[in-house]
Amino acid sequence: MFVSFEGGEGAGKTTQAGLLLDRFSGLPIPCDLVREPGGTTLGEYLRDYLKSDRPLTPEAELFLFEAARVELVTNRIRPALAAGGVVIADRFSASTVAYQGHGRGIDLDVIAPLNAYATGGISPDLTFLLDLEPAVGLKRTVGHQMAFFEDLAGCLAPLHRNDEGRRYEDLVLEFHEKVRQGFLTQAYNDPERWVVIDAARPIEEVSEEVGRHVRERLGLPG
Repeated sequence: MFVSFEGGEGAGKTTQAGLLLDRFSGLPIPCDLVREPGGTTLGEYLRDYLKSDRPLTPEAELFLFEAARVELVTNRIRPALAAGGVVIADRFSASTVAYQGHGRGIDLDVIAPLNAYATGGISPDLTFLLDLEPAVGLKRTVGHQMAFFEDLAGCLAPLHRNDEGRRYEDLVLEFHEKVRQGFLTQAYNDPERWVVIDAARPIEEVSEEVGRHVRERLGLPG
C-alpha cells in the first residue's frame, strides 16, 4: 500500500506521516517513510537547493523535483511496494501539480506527462490532503522557526526545526491560496483516492482519522 500526505505550508504533513509510521511499528508489515524532495543521495542533494532561497526559474524547479522523484521511485518506493510493504510519502506528485502548476502557473498539460514519466505510473493508493487556511499554515511555520532559534539561544535541543530556507513561505498569500485550490481540485476530481482532512483540528484527532482510513483500506481491525 502506498499512502501520501499532501497540503500547504504548515499543514502538518511531516508530523502525520511520522505518526502513521509509528502505528505500523507494532505490526508485521514492513513500512518505509519517504519525503519529497529527498530520500536518496541525489534527492537530498537537490533538496538542499530546492528548499533554499537561491535563484531558480519555475521551469528548472519543475525538472529538479521530477529528477528527485525518479530516484525516489526507483530506489525506494518501487522496491518497497514490490516486497509487499507499505510506503508513506511526505508529498508526492500531487504537490508538483499544486505548486508548480496552480501556484507557479506552469501549464498542467506540461506537468502531467512529466509526472507520469517520473513516477513510472506509480500513484498512491490513498492520499490525505491536510487542508488548512494558508494564513494559518504560514503562521505555524513562523512559530516553528521562532521555536527553533529560541531553543538554540537557550542551548536546548530544538523541538521544531525548519531551517532549510523559505523558498515558498515568503511568497505572497495569493500564491498559497492557488496552491490550496490546486490540492482541493485534485481531491475533488479523484474522491476514491483522496481524503480531505481539516488540519486545523488537534494533531491527535487528525492522526486518529488517518489511522482509521488506513486500517479500513488494509482490512485491519480497529
